[in-house]
Amino acid sequence: MKTRIRYHRKLRRWTQPELARQIGTTAATISRLETADMSVSIEWLQRFADVFGVAVSALIDDAQSSARIPCVGTLNRGGTISSDNADERDDVTLEALARNPIAVRVHENIGNYCAGDIIIADRLPITDIQRALGRDCFVAIEGEDEGFGRFVSSGHGTYLLVPPEPGAQARDLPDPGWVAPVVMLIRHL
Repeated sequence: MKTRIRYHRKLRRWTQPELARQIGTTAATISRLETADMSVSIEWLQRFADVFGVAVSALIDDAQSSARIPCVGTLNRGGTISSDNADERDDVTLEALARNPIAVRVHENIGNYCAGDIIIADRLPITDIQRALGRDCFVAIEGEDEGFGRFVSSGHGTYLLVPPEPGAQARDLPDPGWVAPVVMLIRHL
């Protein structure tokens, strides 16, 4: 069975040895699993899904159902494109790499985000809140609308939400209901 293990590894800019350490195996095994030289069991797929933070179904290559865009090469300095290493395994697919995705459209330019951007985030259970620290997140704020900004620890057992625009006031978050770190940005040019 053809899988998307290599795609998810490269998306995170991990080497095979780095992924192998996280999975608890060898780089050679990772290589064989990526190239289908070795059978991939549901147990293997679940281990990869847990490390990547995706559903098992995201690891199964279904060329008919995914929105694939051919990757023709790598953009280098000086505007050159090298295509010597491009193959179909490097193709880009448009999918949200999240178990529980949510999306928000940006209404006006705010910090690094531009009007019209679509921000996709992965809504985490509150037990996984540590995975969101230091990242831009959507956060449920008790008694208020959801908020957005850099999610940081206050150092006193609570959290802060720092808005993306310069000079904006950070908000105290004593007990967030849920947190959704950004996993993808779609920007139409």
